[in-house]
Amino acid sequence: MALRLKPGRHRVLEGCPWIFRGELLYHEPPADPLVDVLDADGRMVGRGLYSPTSAIAVRMLTFGRETVDLDGLVLRRIESAVAARVGLSSARTGLRLVNAEADGLPGLVVDRYGPMLVVEVSFHPMAAMLPKVVDALGQLPGVRGVFERGNLSVRRHEALPLEDRLLWGELVNPVTVEEYGISYEVDLVGGQKTGHYLDQAENRVAVASYAAGRTVLDVFAHTGGFGLHALRGGARWVTAVDSESGALDRAQANALRNGFQDRLRVEVANAFDWLRKTSRDASPYDLVVLDPPAFTKSRAAVKGALRGYKEINLRAARLLPPGGLLVTCSCSYHVDLETFIAVVGSALHDAHRTARLIEVRGQPVDHGSHPLLPESRYLKCLIFEMTT
Repeated sequence: MALRLKPGRHRVLEGCPWIFRGELLYHEPPADPLVDVLDADGRMVGRGLYSPTSAIAVRMLTFGRETVDLDGLVLRRIESAVAARVGLSSARTGLRLVNAEADGLPGLVVDRYGPMLVVEVSFHPMAAMLPKVVDALGQLPGVRGVFERGNLSVRRHEALPLEDRLLWGELVNPVTVEEYGISYEVDLVGGQKTGHYLDQAENRVAVASYAAGRTVLDVFAHTGGFGLHALRGGARWVTAVDSESGALDRAQANALRNGFQDRLRVEVANAFDWLRKTSRDASPYDLVVLDPPAFTKSRAAVKGALRGYKEINLRAARLLPPGGLLVTCSCSYHVDLETFIAVVGSALHDAHRTARLIEVRGQPVDHGSHPLLPESRYLKCLIFEMTT
């Protein structure tokens, strides 16, 4: 079936892989999810997958008149994505193998944790292809099980069930992974995201390079990723703050696993409250890491998110002496890089502090983004050196 765009400008005509429902002329829902997309004059744009319920009605697979063998195309792209990550596996046994639109596989994420693969599907047509996807994943060397994290709120928009389930093989959980010299125990069933924040792997290594001899505060620490790498890099000690006691229990277990247990302190607390209280006192910290969860998942909530980012960065800046380092992150893709830099700059100004921005970082190589889909470039990591 062919779907036609309304007259006007559309990002898809410039190569963006998303078409929103309001961009299409009225149509009956197609019986086959693979659809042809035509421009307003009837010229072929390409072929994509159609969702009957999502606001993103079509996600493009190809542009132009290329014939699509859907099963073959998906399997070839999985093979290509996995092959592109082979060079990473010597330093990391936890990494992303498939990153959705960036790998030409809309709505499909596959993360590897040693012998386990964890799958997230956020697009209805891709869910229908999951059995064949799993068959292909189960053939990868060393894989013992494929587990789906399906309890994602975004799946409501795709009329998909919110459930976690074992798709193939056996469930190995928890599982131990290695990341640039740090060993983690990861809970694939109860942990955040697919079990661990894999997207911060290279930013954690960057923090380690600055950590020697410093006292470190790791806020929104989760299971201690940034703090553990800081300790590996020679930090004198680390305080890890998080509201989830279970996450900090795992952080302590990971510190013990790596021989850092005497240099890690944990504080179970609301990060905003803890920073507000602590910023009034003399601070022993000279490196602060802020890695909060997404403060907004919609454009409507951006103003509130910016207030949140400003608050935590203002408080953190007051903890640091001249020469201290502020590492601050945002995973809210509705807050773009320039806006995030500006809000941190405003926080520094209101805290009566000045700093130089010395690094602008983002996602690691296994979390590549689509060049024409800004929504896929969500992670920002800024490193500031305090000057006053």
